[in-house]
Amino acid sequence: MMQIQQGVVMTLAGLSESHEELTEFSRSLLREYHFGNDVELVHQILVDPIGESVELTSLHRITVSVGPDFEDCQEIDIVARILIGESSCSALVAIRADSGASAGEGAGSGEVTLHEQVMDGDLGSSVIFLGKAARSLSRLADPLHPVARRF
Repeated sequence: MMQIQQGVVMTLAGLSESHEELTEFSRSLLREYHFGNDVELVHQILVDPIGESVELTSLHRITVSVGPDFEDCQEIDIVARILIGESSCSALVAIRADSGASAGEGAGSGEVTLHEQVMDGDLGSSVIFLGKAARSLSRLADPLHPVARRF
């Protein structure tokens, strides 16, 4: 029973560290890119059962209003996710942009994955990977370049 508790503590501590890293990263994006005055930044930790597995997600969503009162908006999600199954785990760190329906034809509307790292393995390796991948985002030269012109 002690090993299970240690695994839970290690997993939650690792997710917490990654969450803090991505919180700072998403705040730095707001400082570096000018999205206008109508911008929201939300940080969440989500726990979702999926069949026999559990998914832990650190979500950082930048929402940019392109219409009055966020009636129409575009989103950038910075995500760190670990899926814990009975026999294996997977981890993912990604930056995704959804330019929404307002972007119109020719503007490349829809979801775009700007950066993604995925790994499959055991729980310990997945937690370590998550931390390293989250830290690596801050070293990207221009993480939003492909979508920045759309906002």
